[in-house]
Amino acid sequence: MKTVLWIFLVILFSVMPAFAQGTVQIEATAYGGAPVYDSLKSAFCCTTGTAFVSYRPDSASYVAGLSSGVVLNDRLHVTFGAVYMPVSFVRRSTTCCPIASPETTEHGTSWEFPLLADYRWLKGSVRPFSGGGLILVSRLTRGPDQAPAPVVSGGVEWVHNAFAIRPEVRYIYSPQRPGSDVAVQRPENQFQILIGFTFRTKPL
Repeated sequence: MKTVLWIFLVILFSVMPAFAQGTVQIEATAYGGAPVYDSLKSAFCCTTGTAFVSYRPDSASYVAGLSSGVVLNDRLHVTFGAVYMPVSFVRRSTTCCPIASPETTEHGTSWEFPLLADYRWLKGSVRPFSGGGLILVSRLTRGPDQAPAPVVSGGVEWVHNAFAIRPEVRYIYSPQRPGSDVAVQRPENQFQILIGFTFRTKPL
């Protein structure tokens, strides 16, 4: 986690001098939404001497997160955040006896830490934006820790005084890294529909 924060600070302070003559706004955002299509997929099954084991993941009903960041020169928007998603899947073990097929449900968590930047187009209180970035670190119960995953995002921002509402769509590409101890993993292609509620300071 310390490494992630250092990366964010290095990128942030390397970008800000380019906008030193412009304005800077600091913000905090809470957002929520839902994944589109499956949020997890089965990644592993095995055969032992007495049983065949498989995992059936359930799709998450929501995602939620927090982020902080800056708006530079009223155009470039840079944030670092943490995104939570509930994890649930069923473990089924088919034993040598045809009658016995015990199932157990396991619950866990998914955490992603995205570093994102987008450009706000046009002027006025309603402005489209587009951009992207990387999920620097992710953690998944009974799943692999992902290497950096690229993100593409876009949406519309509505601003009123110090507050902003930001509906957006994110596309996440997750490199596949199956392993012998992995039960589930993220799908290779994932879309999320989110809406953020932002408090933003006056230009500094």
